[in-house]
Amino acid sequence: MTQFIDGIMLLLSSSLAASIAAKATLIATLGLMGAWLTRHSRAAVRRAVLSASFAVLLALPIASILITPVRIALPASTREWAPPSFFPEPVNISQTTASAGRSVAGATATSEWKGLSLSAVLFAVWLAGAAFFLLRIIVGLQQVRTLRRFGMPWRVGQSVVDQLALDAGIHRRVEVLVHESLPAPVTCGIVRPAIVLPPDAHQWDEEDLNRAIVHELEHVRRFDWASHCLARLARALYWFHPLVWAAWRQLALEAERSCDDAVLSRSDATAYADQLVDLAQRLSTLKKQPALAMATRSDLSVRVNSVLDARQPRGRLGVLLVGVTCIAAAAIILTMSPLRMVAAPQAVPPVAMHDVPKWDAVSVKRCTNSVVASGLGQGEGRGGGAMQAPSSDRLMLNCVPLQSLVFVAYATFADGNRDAVKAATVLLEGFPDWLGSERYTIEAKAEGTPGQPMMMGPMMQVLLQDRFHLKVHEETREGKVFNLTVAKGGPKMATHPPGGCAPTDFQYHETPLTNRCTYTSERDGNMGFDGWMNLDSFALILTGGTRNPQSPLDAPVVNKTGLTDVYHVQIEYSPLTHSEDAPPALSIFTAVQKLGLKFEAAKGPRQFLVFDHAERPSEN
Repeated sequence: MTQFIDGIMLLLSSSLAASIAAKATLIATLGLMGAWLTRHSRAAVRRAVLSASFAVLLALPIASILITPVRIALPASTREWAPPSFFPEPVNISQTTASAGRSVAGATATSEWKGLSLSAVLFAVWLAGAAFFLLRIIVGLQQVRTLRRFGMPWRVGQSVVDQLALDAGIHRRVEVLVHESLPAPVTCGIVRPAIVLPPDAHQWDEEDLNRAIVHELEHVRRFDWASHCLARLARALYWFHPLVWAAWRQLALEAERSCDDAVLSRSDATAYADQLVDLAQRLSTLKKQPALAMATRSDLSVRVNSVLDARQPRGRLGVLLVGVTCIAAAAIILTMSPLRMVAAPQAVPPVAMHDVPKWDAVSVKRCTNSVVASGLGQGEGRGGGAMQAPSSDRLMLNCVPLQSLVFVAYATFADGNRDAVKAATVLLEGFPDWLGSERYTIEAKAEGTPGQPMMMGPMMQVLLQDRFHLKVHEETREGKVFNLTVAKGGPKMATHPPGGCAPTDFQYHETPLTNRCTYTSERDGNMGFDGWMNLDSFALILTGGTRNPQSPLDAPVVNKTGLTDVYHVQIEYSPLTHSEDAPPALSIFTAVQKLGLKFEAAKGPRQFLVFDHAERPSEN
């Protein structure tokens, strides 16, 4: 069950939209639970709880984008299982090692329909629904504008409102209007509030008029017009969510009940209940209720029962409770909105690696030699020292930074075999400066003859855990990627002729040593290469090139062309810092288009190796 829940949480956090929807579910649930738990308290308390819930719902998308994410690591098992998702899961970059034809065909069959991805269809549906409900809000605001524009001032009612407003603690002018289309009083406006009464209001007796105005003035005092408009905006954004609709209806009811409590503080309950029944009869004759009306006929029976219930607590909300509610809402926004679940398996402890060959002898010494040979490639060591395996049972590392060893052990040779894809895509994060600056000379002899990949991968992990007390973990997060797709007109590269030279496969390294096609990577000072390869290898080379600070690409490249042939890829493009001595070249985007391909910026998984702990070793 725990694994199931973790899998659901990880799946919902795979995209920002799904994460916001999940958090909105929790917030709406908390709001409704808070209203239920305070059902024996004042209506003003329940209204405050629900209003705070809608404030959090409205701020949630903005805060989720602006606040730096706080990632919660879930066990590795959650990455091995995931339930069917309504939200499409992005293609993992590491899957490019599989057959391009099979992967693209599978992705097309499951996540695309008539050229549109499922995520695009869902976004279009949400956008259409949000636009519909936002349009209703706009229509309602226009109706209110019409009421205020064509409403007639009423002097008698204005004098009554002015006196009752002072009694209610309202020091703003509240305009009183009469409009022939209204069957019942309504309140509108924020800066210039107004109470619009039906045309027969001048025929009401004094008590009925006072009760109606006291009710509407309570709306003005609490700025219900503003809070209801914002709640309607939140409802439009979450129009698909039934709990948000339930919370909205409860908020509208509690707002009316709390205004009823203000009336009962100065009026007889039975007389006011009779007036509410008369209001229900008025609303029943109305064919179409104003779009932004607060009171609804369906809630009047509940309000009448509440008015006649002498046991019901009544009264306004104190300043202390208002402050506590605001602080709680702010705390929920700040703590919940940045949370993101990520897959983060803990480092494999040595006891779980009992099948890994053992070291017979290991020597670790701090390197003090200022002359450091270059032995690690840019993607592996990033400026490390010499790394040699003179035999299948010996390893000699001369002045190598610990960070370089971590990269090699956990990325390049993580499973005892060279993983070109992981070496090209994984990024290090959170490593302290001393792991990159301090260098160590390590000499080690293994039991038996495990070979270089095993010594550089799993056996090196054991060594680092034992001598440096190293702890790291992997995380997969959604981030920017470049999808390599076919441009209009199709590919413009020559296909590999049958029986020709053997193209180099930059993923599997299974190319025979004899009759291998030539491959060059130097292009007269510019970036580029020339050789026969499949497009999976092409994407991998471009991804590996992003480690170069001069690379014009800042994200991994994923082959989404669906092409499986081997092509003659000849490309030359300018780096970010172009040398004056180098001949001019095209940008990477233009150069790729000349091949009949193109880049499309998208969202996809990014692999990170995150530092947890390390200690300087004792030399021996």
